[in-house]
Amino acid sequence: MLDPFVTLEEAGFSLRRGGGVDRLAGWSPELIASLDWARLSELARALAAEGGCELAGSRVMPDGAVHFGMLEQPKSSKPRRAMVKIAPWNEWGATPDTVRRFEQEVRTARDTRGILIAPAGFSPAALRAAQELRIEAVDANALDAALRALPGDKSDFLFVVTAAGDFSIPTCPVCMKKLVRVELETLALPSRTIDTDGLIADVVVCDRLEVVSGCEVTFLNEVKARSITISGQASGDFVCEGPVTLEPGGTLSGTVAARSLVVRDGGELLGQFRILEGELGSFVKPAVRWQWRCSNTSGQRLCATVSFEPHE
Repeated sequence: MLDPFVTLEEAGFSLRRGGGVDRLAGWSPELIASLDWARLSELARALAAEGGCELAGSRVMPDGAVHFGMLEQPKSSKPRRAMVKIAPWNEWGATPDTVRRFEQEVRTARDTRGILIAPAGFSPAALRAAQELRIEAVDANALDAALRALPGDKSDFLFVVTAAGDFSIPTCPVCMKKLVRVELETLALPSRTIDTDGLIADVVVCDRLEVVSGCEVTFLNEVKARSITISGQASGDFVCEGPVTLEPGGTLSGTVAARSLVVRDGGELLGQFRILEGELGSFVKPAVRWQWRCSNTSGQRLCATVSFEPHE
């Protein structure tokens, strides 16, 4: 419970789902999660202003994270300060570490509550951490609900402004110019070991995937691997050319298509399993990786350090 803090709805961020009429088919959680961090920042500020908050200036970090302060219920006898943060571009979703880092930032400001916006969502462990640390958790679904709760003309106006032009191409947080897509050389498939709790928003294509004991992870996109070993807790959709092994204490939730499944004593599969049969060519292939980079050679020195992973 967040009492006696002001609710998110009072601050302009409504968590109501399905309330009100869908006046504008253009808004969706998927569109909001695809926004450039700069567009998302302005959208969040606009929603807070619509909720009657007084806004302070924004501070943009080199990783695309945005902070801004605001005064909630400024005309009341007890206005309250809040710090809002949009998660860094290369995270976009929130893990427990994301929440804890933000809580430490909020703690430096006296009598201030924290609102963390992670468009790609919060892992179950991150939501628990947010509740324990009294951090308001806002994802794309919550923002979508807030936009749908606005009067139609205001929602329409925000959509036109937010979704105009190249709204999904990220902006350089240093020089504020649009980043460009830069292809990297083709690499052999890496192996990947997941050893921290969290939500994996990027596309995982690897040789061997391992989720270690004690780790709880959720994959937002379909995982493709040549072999998978689960010793912790993993959720998502998995396609594996070889064996999937659930070690003692390992739990896999979701759908699995694999050549074989090995469940050791104490392991558990919670979901659907399908055996891949017949001659198969490798469907897990190395691909040309790419990133968003700043091409402003006449810009500031830090422009060269900007490297954003794609969200798709």
